[in-house]
Amino acid sequence: MGLLHQPELEPGPHFDLVDALHRLHDQAGQPSLRAIARRAGCSHTTVHHLFTHPRLPAWSLLEAVVTAIGGDPSDFRDLWLAATADGARHLPPPARTIAGRRAELLVVRRHLEAGGGLLVVTGEPGIGKTTLLAAASQQVSTFVARAGGLPILADAPFALVSDVLRRVWLDDGGRWFGEALGRCPGFVAPALSRILPEIGLSGRDLEDRFASARLFAAIESTLAALSSLRPLALVLEDLHWSDPSSRGFIERHVVGGRGVPIVGSLCSGGSAEADAWLTRVRREAALVLNLAPLTHKETREQLRLLIGPRLRRGDVERVHAQSRGVPLFTEELARSMTANAEPEPLADLLARQLDHLSPSARSVLLVAALADRPLPPPVVADATSMGRAELADARRELVSRHLLADPYAATDVTVRHPLTATAVRAGLVPREAVPTHRRLAAVLAATSHPSPAEVAEHWRGAGDPREELRWRVAAGRAACDGLSRDEEAVHWERALALWPADGPAPADAGITRCELLLELVHSAIGPGRAEQARSWVEEALALAPAPPDHDHARALRRASQVLAQVDPETSVRLADEAIAVLDALDDRDSLVRAMGDKSGALRGAGRNDEADLVIDRMLAISARLDDPALHRDALVERAWHDIVLGRTAHGLRAAREARTILVEGNPFSDVWLGTYHTDLLLMLCAPADDVADAADPGLAAVRAAGIDSFLLSTMLLCNVAEARLHAGATGAASRLVRPRTKDEPRQATRFLHLTRAWVEVAHGDLEAADRRLEAIAALDFDVSAHRQAVVTVQALCDLWRGLPAQALDRIGDGIAGETATSWSPYTGSLLCLAARAGADVTEADPARRAVLAARLSAWQRQWAIDPLAPEAAHAAAPATRSTWRAELARLHGVAQLQHWIGAAEQWDLVGRPHEAAYSRWRAGELALHEGRDTLARRLLRRAHAQARGHVPLLAVIDRSRAAVPDTVSSATLGGPRVPKPRAAVRERG
Repeated sequence: MGLLHQPELEPGPHFDLVDALHRLHDQAGQPSLRAIARRAGCSHTTVHHLFTHPRLPAWSLLEAVVTAIGGDPSDFRDLWLAATADGARHLPPPARTIAGRRAELLVVRRHLEAGGGLLVVTGEPGIGKTTLLAAASQQVSTFVARAGGLPILADAPFALVSDVLRRVWLDDGGRWFGEALGRCPGFVAPALSRILPEIGLSGRDLEDRFASARLFAAIESTLAALSSLRPLALVLEDLHWSDPSSRGFIERHVVGGRGVPIVGSLCSGGSAEADAWLTRVRREAALVLNLAPLTHKETREQLRLLIGPRLRRGDVERVHAQSRGVPLFTEELARSMTANAEPEPLADLLARQLDHLSPSARSVLLVAALADRPLPPPVVADATSMGRAELADARRELVSRHLLADPYAATDVTVRHPLTATAVRAGLVPREAVPTHRRLAAVLAATSHPSPAEVAEHWRGAGDPREELRWRVAAGRAACDGLSRDEEAVHWERALALWPADGPAPADAGITRCELLLELVHSAIGPGRAEQARSWVEEALALAPAPPDHDHARALRRASQVLAQVDPETSVRLADEAIAVLDALDDRDSLVRAMGDKSGALRGAGRNDEADLVIDRMLAISARLDDPALHRDALVERAWHDIVLGRTAHGLRAAREARTILVEGNPFSDVWLGTYHTDLLLMLCAPADDVADAADPGLAAVRAAGIDSFLLSTMLLCNVAEARLHAGATGAASRLVRPRTKDEPRQATRFLHLTRAWVEVAHGDLEAADRRLEAIAALDFDVSAHRQAVVTVQALCDLWRGLPAQALDRIGDGIAGETATSWSPYTGSLLCLAARAGADVTEADPARRAVLAARLSAWQRQWAIDPLAPEAAHAAAPATRSTWRAELARLHGVAQLQHWIGAAEQWDLVGRPHEAAYSRWRAGELALHEGRDTLARRLLRRAHAQARGHVPLLAVIDRSRAAVPDTVSSATLGGPRVPKPRAAVRERG
């Protein structure tokens, strides 16, 4: 083994310690790192860090390694104490010794040091999850940031994530954190300040449409930068009590082995929502470690640690039988054991521990139990009106009774275990907690960065609806600012329930009833809630108009935006109201954005002419403003609308003009522009190279800013891959998406996996495509066009697998109730696939012909505008219409050669070789059936050339070519056959 290098250290006690450690290693014969690790019970990576990392190691780790290589731990203890700042006064808490759990401890330790992704430790309350994570954290050289979910903060946005980041921030006064932020893109710090106000930045753009994407990307970028400077792992306890937004980030960040290693603990059965989350992340490759009860032998080991080596006969059996191997119960029962008494039942023991407390100790314990989270001593002192000395005495009394966490392990005041806090709360008489909740609410509200959700909960416990309403509104707005819609909905619904029934709200509520209803629409809209949202909107608009106010306009706009997909007419009404308010306020920037809301809603309602006028005004105003990003947005809106209305040249001109506008430091907007531009080019069936060229600036922004998990980043890449697929370059499409689809499909990568499934269909890997599509279909696609895209690929897979009836049923289910306008790029092609499936079914069962024809006709008529009509916006509409006609004729048993040849020529015009090959194959089949062998041969030869890269299509074409009779003899033709150039061959019937 090569020599281990010593870290560069200044002369002093730390240098002496490291030098002695390396000399001991040399004297031991330089054993390998793996050999040392096996003896010390840790990983070789940990041993390597111990020898080479400049950070002072934990004593427990140093002691184990010194022993493993034959050294005297007492000698190194003195060196280690000398290297520790301020001597023994600031020593870290002694390493925890736990009974059993050796295999589990090794798993957690290795994950913290060299893991990736998520490891979740599960088990019943008291099973030892916290003890295991604490022991593992103290035995690794990696910096472990720990935080825990809290019931009182379950509705606070990103509470768990912000807490664990705050722990990193506080480690060295923010120096490590500040250096990491310096390595991140410019958008990271302002975005992160939404959930970590300690950063001290302000002035966030409330109109930022990419705020959610920025925040997720900022957290990921920060963690990556932190771990690049220093090994980092996160321990997140009590995930069953954490807020949904934090769980959402964990799922997004770590599934698939990405990001810093995270170990979480979750109480089995703690909440249905958390259990569903665990099932989902487990399916997506997260590791789960379930802690079983301790065995009889391990309980004996725990009792020896607790009460010494001398155990009376029968003690272990009695304790293990009553505790069922749950370590917390064993610990509490062991404390109640006396020489002549049986262990008390745990419930009686917990209740008895609360008796005979001094008034001061009981007051501190009550504050800690009702706060249900660690509290700094000054906050506890204010909440109990105690002096410093009295509080210290009360803490000592509670620690001695094992009711509070040891102050050496936690400087904050916290109940030792949640079961103890539950027992305290359960023993309260009615209204006993009210004054404590009131004091906690007042004290916490006065801190530098209070959590409005936490303060609101304490005012709720205090029974003060007026104060609770005020803080609920603040909590709703904080959740909105923190981009946590689930938590936001909880607070707005509670605020509505608190609203006085007999009059207006207090003046200090900070919101009108109209705005409250609109905020509720924005946060609570979702499946099955459209009718309820409509009633809230009607009530809000019926209220007396408020004076022009920015908050009111913002509430109108937010409600309009979420209703655009489910109720475009109501969305238009709300946008009109917002425009009127902003006009009165003369807020030109917000006015342009509100016009963008209105134009989109008008288009969704099929009122394109009105949208045209709105966009004209939007462009005129934005051109006079000093905001290039806003004007670029308006140009993209104009380009999209012109393409929809068939004004192709005007639309492309607007898109090119938008592309010339540079907006510094806004990579998300660059990606958005690229996505819209490539969408337009796909609708126009532009060459694949033109699509790739339009995507290049956006993809460059993705690489520079590290925002590859941004949803629009994945869609932009998929647009380029889709253009390659349409051009017949399936290999090029595969090379784009394959590196990003090695894990299981999940929400953030659903479009990449959908494109990968499309590639698999073309490559003939139909079983793999079907499995992938099944996983994709379980994910959420909340836009009609995206749902149609999924059904399109599913139907293609079914048809090439020979399951036309399944494809037909799948299409029917996929478009049931859809009435969107025809500019979705998938609607026409989806109807063509339905006609193809129907024709395939009738070939096997002619009796179903009339029923299927009627079903197809109904599907065509259900859309607001016929997607197969001549005025349909998509450039492939003529080819789609020709294919639809040819498939319907096949369904009715009257297939005609000229229909299929005409469809092939239309597909040629838009550069779709695989669709053209399919049409020529159908035409060749008909020509063969009619005995026109020469024409059949020519059609199938051309089809074979165009079908390159599409394995299932090539297979059926080759079967048809094999059925063509041999070439007509030259004697029959009157002489030798002279082949014509391919370009001269004309396909005429």
